[in-house]
Amino acid sequence: MKKKLICIILALTCALTLAACGGRGSGNGNGPSGEWWETTGTLNTDENGKVVFEDVEIRLTSVVTGEDEEPLRQMVSLFNAEHNGEINVIIDTVGQASFETSVAQRITNNSNAPDLIMSHQKGHQSFADNRLIQPFDEGMEASGITFDMNDYAPGLAQYTSLGFEDRLFGVPVDAQSLIVFYNKDILNDLGETLPENRQELIALCEKAAAELKTEPIAWSTSLDFFTLYLFPTALAQNGATFYDSQTYKADWYSNETNRAAFKNAIKSIREMIYGDTPIARHAEPKSGNLTRFLSNQALFYVAEPWTLNSVINAYAAQNKISREMAISDYVGGTSLAGWFAMSESENANKIFGDSHFFAVSRTCTDINKKAAICEFVRWFTQTGSVGANWAEAGHISASKIVTASEDYVANELVTNYIKNFYPSLDDFVCIGNTPFYSAWTSSISSLAVSTTSTSDGSGDDTYIKTAQDTLNNTIDFANM
Repeated sequence: MKKKLICIILALTCALTLAACGGRGSGNGNGPSGEWWETTGTLNTDENGKVVFEDVEIRLTSVVTGEDEEPLRQMVSLFNAEHNGEINVIIDTVGQASFETSVAQRITNNSNAPDLIMSHQKGHQSFADNRLIQPFDEGMEASGITFDMNDYAPGLAQYTSLGFEDRLFGVPVDAQSLIVFYNKDILNDLGETLPENRQELIALCEKAAAELKTEPIAWSTSLDFFTLYLFPTALAQNGATFYDSQTYKADWYSNETNRAAFKNAIKSIREMIYGDTPIARHAEPKSGNLTRFLSNQALFYVAEPWTLNSVINAYAAQNKISREMAISDYVGGTSLAGWFAMSESENANKIFGDSHFFAVSRTCTDINKKAAICEFVRWFTQTGSVGANWAEAGHISASKIVTASEDYVANELVTNYIKNFYPSLDDFVCIGNTPFYSAWTSSISSLAVSTTSTSDGSGDDTYIKTAQDTLNNTIDFANM
């Protein structure tokens, strides 16, 4: 009983980092109509009514802290150079583990608070519910710089209003999940093509192991990304429902159809680990997995998206060839689509991951800053060359304007990798708008580790029910 109570308290610590202080769309704020945000100042315009930016400073806080942080900083520097004397963006970054807590405190205390946030979609519902962010609407209306969500991937654009009617609280930037590299030489030696479904994947991997004594799949050693991305992808491909969109509660065990989907997802991964030919060894990530791929001893390598450039460069260096040759002749890109679907269905190609969204901090009040933010966000999400640069850092653009642009389409990393990692954003799945995403992630991660650490599926029902009940108990406690 004591152990169970401790688990619940730990889950609550994650889930309730941002304690709700008001209902969705409630008033009692500082604005003239009861909003919790303010707008001050007068917009600078020329004689034609066009906005004139004069040394407007924007403080941007981003969750990007991996290999893609430096490309992001370079892009911000490029914007600043293009808008010299007009707009200057000052960027700082906070790691994912503490981002929501740190940024919430800074906004609440108005101490070193950002004007603009670039963070994962999953945290924005809590930001809005706690009145920490404001909509883009006033900045758009004043500047004439608008964002039409029809210009963005629908699977992501659906999360931008955060339950507030006719408001735009977020602008989608990108999508990212686990990515897959493959060795073209090994595939050619096998006389095979890339698999289009799970059965073909299993057959190909078994052939690689039997005929070439090659490790079929080498995984990145980051277990976190297995539980954050891969396990939910298996769930999505087998038709699982993550939670009730009204109550946010899980129905993973009680609903027989959903329980079957969960068990199929677990089985799909377990078969890959404990079958006659083990082809995925995520349970004990091995150092040297990347080395095996670079040394042509693994057919596939599954990794985090921001490692795109480093993997290609490392392969070229290891094999003493040019980067261009590595891209054209040796290292290909494919996706997890279909890898875990136990049967063919409309869900088979779904891929679960995160998406960066822009959001405006509540502490941003100056109308010139709000307009300048719209200018920066438009530049970042609707400029083809900018989208191509961000794609090189591993992120597929969420903007249809970018993905249709010549700069984006002609980019070799987009053509050879990004579009192959994520064949269709229509099949990309995010966690959606739940304020309990931390508790959900904790329960899913616990379930992933519990079930895939054993070859015996006899305890799966218990594991599923325990994970479901833990999440639901957390939500019930929070709603007391």
